[in-house]
Order: sequence, then C-alpha cells, then structure tokens
Amino acid sequence: MAINLDLFSGTNFRSTIQNYCTQLKWRINDINDRRAILRFNASSGNTQTLFIIRYENTLEFSVPSGLKFNSDSEIPGVFSTYLLVKNASYKLGFWCIEEISGQKVFSIMHNAEISLINANYFERVVLRLVNECDEFEQAITHILNY
Repeated sequence: MAINLDLFSGTNFRSTIQNYCTQLKWRINDINDRRAILRFNASSGNTQTLFIIRYENTLEFSVPSGLKFNSDSEIPGVFSTYLLVKNASYKLGFWCIEEISGQKVFSIMHNAEISLINANYFERVVLRLVNECDEFEQAITHILNY
C-alpha cells in the first residue's frame, strides 16, 4: 500500500518524523521542514548520528562514520573493498563516500521513495543504518588496535 506523499511535504515532513519518533520513543536532535537529525547511543557506547533529508519524492537516510580523510588518495583501498563486498549482501542501505565539511567520509545511506515509507519501514531503515555504522567503526577500531 502506497503512503500519501503529503505525509512528508512541507511542514508535514516535520510532523510525520516527529510522530514516527514519538511512536518509537526516539528523541529528535534537530528538525526543520526538510531535514531531521537523530542521535543514538549504540551498544558499543558510541553515539551515531542519523540524518534524514527530504528530496522531491525521496527521503535520504544517512549515518556518517567517524572515518574521515582529507582526500581520495588518503582513503585505504582495503576499507573500500571491505564495504563494497558488504554492499552486495544488503537489502537496506549501502556504503558510500560523502564529502562533509571538506573531508571524505565513509557513510551508510538508504534512499527510499516517500510513497513506501511507513513507521515500520522507517524503524527498520534507521536501526539498520545505525547498527551497521557502529559495527563498521568497531571493526576498524579492532583492526587499528592490533
């Protein structure tokens, strides 16, 4: 069943995200009519930040990792290979490299047609992205500490 696009249009974006987060007992860190920021305390003890950005008919969910590089040439190829292999097994989300504040950042994202999003789908996407980012950061920390 398709969801009414009006749920996420204009000021409805804000109220729909607030409604979903209230149902799930999640706290919103910041929100406006186009973007929402949620922070989660992961089981590792780290805080993961999730961004939701509304585009015309799509919501972009994104969780940037703590791995930041100044240029493409500084990015270790082994990290990219590892994440590309993981991408092949995902049904929700994909790893990419985003430019954030002039740095290259490994992020896990999911783009969803607004018409497909309901509270259950919203919860699945958010939890998957937050958990995958946290697991990746923990794996990198483990590797770097050896």
